[in-house]
Amino acid sequence: RDESSFPLNNGNGQQQTSPSSSLSSPQQNNDVPQLSKFKSRPPKIHPDSGGRITLVGSGPGSPSLLTLAAHSLITDPSNLLIVDRLVSAEIRTLMDEAGVNYKIANKTPGCQMAAQDEIFEWCKEGLRNGKHVVRLKIGDPFVFGRGGEEVLQFR
Repeated sequence: RDESSFPLNNGNGQQQTSPSSSLSSPQQNNDVPQLSKFKSRPPKIHPDSGGRITLVGSGPGSPSLLTLAAHSLITDPSNLLIVDRLVSAEIRTLMDEAGVNYKIANKTPGCQMAAQDEIFEWCKEGLRNGKHVVRLKIGDPFVFGRGGEEVLQFR
């Protein structure tokens, strides 16, 4: 078939006959929100110490798959990281190379509650000391990761 038998919509309600014409001269689509229009909420700051906490997911384990924000947070040596035991060795190596101070939560079968209490205490200690505490969890913190429970604990 000829390309002209498959008309394309260029986003402005106009038909075009060739996909290559949309690649050579991109059109601005005013219906798509621009990222600059969205504002992120600033982190809550501890009223006395100035400390704050950020919950971060490490994704599937490869450093190349981290978001830019996650990479920036976990390689900043001024942050205190509280890391799940199952965070990949490659990501821990990235943190080591950046000189980041971190503590590894020793959650093993049968001692999850004691380990979770230890995590909360480490985070509270970091907050009291005015640190930016980064709670690094494996994968997506809200899928099988108790992320909701930790958010509620620190509110």
